[in-house]
Amino acid sequence: MISVDTAVKIVTDVIETLPSKTVPFESALGLCLAKDVRSDINMPPFDRSAMDGYAVVAEDTAHTPVELVVIEDIAAGHMPTKKVLRGQASKIMTGAAVPEGADAVVKVEETEDLLPHNRVRILRTIDKGRNISKMGEDMKVGQIVLHKGMPIRSQEIGILATVGKSRVEVFSTPTVGIISTGTELVDVESKPAAAQIRNSNGYSLAAQARRLNADVELLGTVKDTKEEISSMMRKGLQKDILILSGGVSMGEYDLVGDVMKDINTHIYFEKVALRPGKPVIFGKKDKTFIFALPGNPVASFVTFELFIYPAVRKMMGFSTLHRTTLKASLEVEILVKRKRREYRPAFLRMQNNAWVVTPVEWHGSADLLSTTRANCLLIVREDAEKLSVGQLVDVVLLD
Repeated sequence: MISVDTAVKIVTDVIETLPSKTVPFESALGLCLAKDVRSDINMPPFDRSAMDGYAVVAEDTAHTPVELVVIEDIAAGHMPTKKVLRGQASKIMTGAAVPEGADAVVKVEETEDLLPHNRVRILRTIDKGRNISKMGEDMKVGQIVLHKGMPIRSQEIGILATVGKSRVEVFSTPTVGIISTGTELVDVESKPAAAQIRNSNGYSLAAQARRLNADVELLGTVKDTKEEISSMMRKGLQKDILILSGGVSMGEYDLVGDVMKDINTHIYFEKVALRPGKPVIFGKKDKTFIFALPGNPVASFVTFELFIYPAVRKMMGFSTLHRTTLKASLEVEILVKRKRREYRPAFLRMQNNAWVVTPVEWHGSADLLSTTRANCLLIVREDAEKLSVGQLVDVVLLD
């Protein structure tokens, strides 16, 4: 049995990043850039007004109030046609090009229109350059604006549109197949008979993988026989990642590990000093990475977050592989019973400008309902004997 840290390192060391592909930029949300992106324009493309107001020669406002002649109205999307001279001003809208001769923009709130005489009264002194965004101050032609390895969020989509990058090179997303094992399993629409349960793990795992933008296929459920498990696994070997839930413990009908060995899977590890989720198997058959997870729903959930989450992230080219971990003050005492690292469903909140965390009521690794009240996993280290109220602990953010 190996430690959690060792198991995670094995996974992240052996997983490789998938090849890149080119996609329409509006389809790239949530993916990872595979190539630097350079700007093809200066931004702003001209000296631009940052305010609605009047473009002036700053020196004219040295003694205020002062009246200036308005020579032109400049709207966004229209280029100015007149040069501003001393004693003159051009009315200007936010985003419009600053006319030649003007070196500052006075906010409209600091002026008074003198109609119908085409004059404006400036009420305050303005410094040269005030309220003007200089050409190229945001980005310049040829500048790298987005770097390889960056996640593509809504703001990156906006930058891609700004620089005319209608197609963008990204790392591919992995294909993921999911198999649920267990003779006791029935589908969601079926009413379980005695000794049966609905297949929740398959759908929960699929949702976890889809949140990462993986291409997921639920391959189905299989009974606890070597023949059915082997047959379904062979179908799943066309995927980049194959996930099985159930059948990995020490019982008579826990056959997944035996089948993996029967088909000559290279096994990296079979047990991790972890609660919940000790009996987790990680291996590789041909080009497919196989994760066999415990059947208990919370154990399945936790082991996905610890091992499959970083595997998918690495395949997708991200440099940050793991969920965010932060420190929080514990609100209740915890007595440690087992010398395995524990990941307990917990609720994290802000109190008096500090993070505090409380474990949710949890009845063990079969109690999936508890996770619906949790927004993090509280880490109980394997060397701890007791966690005291107020002690700082590590928590893994889930949301």
